[in-house]
Amino acid sequence: MTIFNVGTGGFQRGLKVEHILTELSLPDRYETLSKKLGTDVANLLVPPHSDNISAIKALAKDVTTRGEGVLVPVYGRTGVGKTTFVENLDQWLASSFAPTLNYSGNLIYEFLKEAVEKHSETLPRNSKKILPINIDHRENNPPSDGELSAIKRFLRTNSSEVPVILFWPETSESIAREVSERYVSISGEAAIDLPLTCKGPATETWRDIAKHTLLLANGIENLDSLGVSPDDYNSEEFTTLGAYLRKISQDFNANILRLQSEMEQPVSVIVAFVSESSTPGVLSQLTSAGRYGFLEANALISVTSQSVIGKWWASRRGLLTRTIVQLNAHALSLPPTAAASCVRNFTDEMPMFDDVGYRRYGPARGVRDLERSDLGKMLSDESISRFEARGTPADDAGAAFNLLSQSGFNLGKDKKLNVVMKNAIEALLKKKERHFVKVTAEKKLDFCNLIPDNAVYRADDVLCVEYTWRTGDFLASKNRSTSAQYILTKLQGYARELGWAND
Repeated sequence: MTIFNVGTGGFQRGLKVEHILTELSLPDRYETLSKKLGTDVANLLVPPHSDNISAIKALAKDVTTRGEGVLVPVYGRTGVGKTTFVENLDQWLASSFAPTLNYSGNLIYEFLKEAVEKHSETLPRNSKKILPINIDHRENNPPSDGELSAIKRFLRTNSSEVPVILFWPETSESIAREVSERYVSISGEAAIDLPLTCKGPATETWRDIAKHTLLLANGIENLDSLGVSPDDYNSEEFTTLGAYLRKISQDFNANILRLQSEMEQPVSVIVAFVSESSTPGVLSQLTSAGRYGFLEANALISVTSQSVIGKWWASRRGLLTRTIVQLNAHALSLPPTAAASCVRNFTDEMPMFDDVGYRRYGPARGVRDLERSDLGKMLSDESISRFEARGTPADDAGAAFNLLSQSGFNLGKDKKLNVVMKNAIEALLKKKERHFVKVTAEKKLDFCNLIPDNAVYRADDVLCVEYTWRTGDFLASKNRSTSAQYILTKLQGYARELGWAND
């Protein structure tokens, strides 16, 4: 078989997908978590203390009855959950409250009125729900007399025809009381004693909150097995949920940095299943629901728990999670449309393909078909959230791959195919103008004895691609255990060679 040579070297422009170790985090503040998760942050919410709910109900009733708003200073230590409480009143009391408006502008009547009118445009027409306003970033900076007068006018006139409760979060109890007394002196008593003291979620819920935060923030299960687990922290030793999360977050970040530093050069691994399967099939049951193609430790073990390799990893579940994370390990399918096209268009001669009329168009066609596949997208640093190739492969591609598989993938034939894929990857990266130093096939890595099928050396890491060339519709459900065993065996080899497992 003659191999088409595309040359070596790479372009210097383009982005590199970050290794997953650089993305993992445990946010310890609501603002950071909300920015990262968006509306999914609601899945982490724990109902406030019953005293706080009762107070809010009393305020809501008073505002509705009197037809004017109220200023409510909210006191609580940093990390107790003031922001979470104020910004999710529509979750706690959905029938009474609209989504909270965050306000950080000047406390001037016209500005407040304009902000409410603009926010109201996002609400259902003729909504009678109370609008909570969170005065953001004014802790330890109480309102001036002029600002307090503007607030009183804004709340009393109900100028935007939207009932309002304006919350003033404060970490200083003395300032919260001083603001409350000044407001009451000019506006009268509120339905509750001010300030409102935020009590936060019960201490016994903190551990589960930390675990759930770790999962949702990263979309990966079992990260607590990497060496930092909320189970190892006594919540009673911390004054607030925020302080508890901050300590775990700091230790988690330090552990991630340690894992990064343990590798001489960061390594990522893609296990590519090449067969007649046109979809990921069983791979969807072995990978993360939150990160496309990212391997899921528990799923891999559960589908092949009685196999030798399954039992080996079952006794090392923490190591398996660590191996997957440190290797940024993914499993993808390479369908016939891309695989057959690469083989056909990056080889000069292929008589068997001529027999079925599968034409050779040249490397450009091979690159086109490879870049449309999930493997091509990942190699090109393009994000994918789900399998994107639709329908069945073209008849000629399917027939060509069937002929290729009939000739057999053993006796070194797969090694020649891996060289073909090396050339296809080089051509793809050049077309996409992605930086790379070199691409190798069947060669030992420069810094250890691992011999991946393909290795893409980039500026700061090496991406290894391990192909498994299979006949038939290999990713059908009957091969779920076999697929898992293959993946686990590959991971075992990497763990041993990188010194993470000694047996």
